[in-house]
Amino acid sequence: MTRRAAKGTLRPCAVRKQPEAAPIFPPDPPMAIPRLSVIIPVADRVERLVTCLESLAADAFAEPWELIVASDGGPLEMEGRVRELWPADCAPLHFFRLETRSGPARVRNFAVEKAAGQIILFLNDDVRLEPGFLAAHARAHAARPGHAVIGNTRWAPEVMTTDFMHWVAHHDSFYYLIDDPAATTWEYFHTLNASLDRSWFDRGERFDESFPDPAFEDTEFGFRLLKAGMWVTFAPAAIAYHVHYFDADDYLAKSWMRGKSARRLTRKFPELHERLVGEYEHAAARMRWRLRWREWRRLADGPEQWHARFALAFLAGYEGREPSRFARRCLA
Repeated sequence: MTRRAAKGTLRPCAVRKQPEAAPIFPPDPPMAIPRLSVIIPVADRVERLVTCLESLAADAFAEPWELIVASDGGPLEMEGRVRELWPADCAPLHFFRLETRSGPARVRNFAVEKAAGQIILFLNDDVRLEPGFLAAHARAHAARPGHAVIGNTRWAPEVMTTDFMHWVAHHDSFYYLIDDPAATTWEYFHTLNASLDRSWFDRGERFDESFPDPAFEDTEFGFRLLKAGMWVTFAPAAIAYHVHYFDADDYLAKSWMRGKSARRLTRKFPELHERLVGEYEHAAARMRWRLRWREWRRLADGPEQWHARFALAFLAGYEGREPSRFARRCLA
């Protein structure tokens, strides 16, 4: 609308300014920047995630933190199940899903891009945490900021039901061997219970996505960053119980898969060959004829034979072939 001025020019009509309406809802309070971002990659094991989420929700951590669950091509209904399990009054939950199965290295890299915390804490989906777990990781980072921390992983008592599982627990978990918590090696950097200052990711460091399986992809990352100047500190109070039962079939498959990944790792870092492969080569060479003799005598296997047979399975994976019948003998 316009009106004509006295000399024939046009000028805009004056517009009366309307008073601003009061907001219907008050603005949300500013979100606190999380101290920790807890990342749990999952595939399709929702039943194992239940225990992990329950123990996380019960951990009374005083500082802001967030939980990121990243699904590696898992079922579409998993997000709804995870949100049902997570208390609404607990830390913020973020759920992301990759459309296709991509492997644990890719999932972790994807989740880190979504994380807001200064400390990135990686967990397995099949761990149960002791109270004070998150605070123990945070204290260790406060004592040595800018580096990495590994927690104290133990086997859950409820899975220790067979002699074989007792052997697995002794053979596959060696945190009790750590002499100096302030100077721990790359071999202990396992992402079922490990945290890292995000500055390493800001520098462009990532898990190597050419490792398709959950084997050595995390220790390769730890070795590479240790060479770049990262320190690894052990936090004995950050206790996570590994709720994972193995039978001989399971462990044979794991040993073979580890052999495949070890081949990729030693091609990348040849100096690790003797450390990763040498002990299996020595065990296999020492025990091969003893295994034949025991089979002829129909003697039952024990810890020494288990170690030799799984060494043979590891070497089969390393050499790109299927496990021999001597490796499979313990499954009979």
